[in-house]
Amino acid sequence: MKKFIAIAGDVAVAVGCCIGVGFLSGKEAQVFFGNVFNVIIFAVVFFAVSFATREYCRVHCCSSVERLSLSLFGKASKLLNMGIALCSFVCIVTVLAGVEECLAKLFYISNLPLYAFAAALIAALLLQRDMKALKYANFVSIVMAVILIIILLFTNSCEHAEDLQTPIYKPVTYALFSVTMSLGVLTRLATESTQKHNLIASVIASVLTALLMAAVLPLCQLNADLPTLCNITSPLLLAYALITLLLAAVTGIVANAYPIVHELKQVVPDNTVCNALTFGSALAFSMFGFDFAVKFGYMLVSAFGAVIVVLSIFKLLKNQFNKVQKKGSPHSNG
Repeated sequence: MKKFIAIAGDVAVAVGCCIGVGFLSGKEAQVFFGNVFNVIIFAVVFFAVSFATREYCRVHCCSSVERLSLSLFGKASKLLNMGIALCSFVCIVTVLAGVEECLAKLFYISNLPLYAFAAALIAALLLQRDMKALKYANFVSIVMAVILIIILLFTNSCEHAEDLQTPIYKPVTYALFSVTMSLGVLTRLATESTQKHNLIASVIASVLTALLMAAVLPLCQLNADLPTLCNITSPLLLAYALITLLLAAVTGIVANAYPIVHELKQVVPDNTVCNALTFGSALAFSMFGFDFAVKFGYMLVSAFGAVIVVLSIFKLLKNQFNKVQKKGSPHSNG
């Protein structure tokens, strides 16, 4: 039972990093996957990248982004730390921009970024808690997202686009982005697990995310600002969608805040100040808008993630090759 709970919590964090505002609103469906074939491509790449990264962290005891950087780049690890922190910051900016744009369109309150501020504030409070709290938050977020998608599938009457013509490299980009933005929590989870645990968690996370993607596709309307949420008229469903999107945003923000706060602590050893600097500056940059962040921010993060993944796979294969050579050498047999 403990193993099942551990894997469930692990999967919740991994999937929770993918299921954000862009996912539930349908923006990412338009830009990154668009059809079932691309969903399958995403699932395969996401599994491979996630499992390879997890295994590298487990084998090399990389329980944090800092240790992962040191293991991959050695003396140049500071540059990688800064790069990952930058990618995490871009992700937070993207999520905050998405929260404000999507929720304001669902229920307008003010020109001030109140929804983004609320998401940042809740994330800052959750960041002060341990990993267990994040796992619970992700689990609740995923359950609420699944319920929302099911309700919309039965009530949404938008004219949807079943097969969007999305280039094949886009789901690959989305998979790399999803893993990169979760490095702050993925490193911790991987080192606390066995190879079997990492394999099972990667498979389940990939399949579950792909199924949710496939469920979102029939809801998408190409010309709508919010492709999956275009037809909500019920006040109760509207309120539920607002809470679901807000919680989904918060869990993604927390996962990305870990490496940034860790870097800031090297200069300012105070959690409150680090959180204020992180979320205050992210709120300011989020004013550039969600579409800009999705189109350019995701590409930047995925490109950086590709470097990490390729190096991780290369070093894993190199270590495996060295082990085989040692076993086959005359000294090992003598």
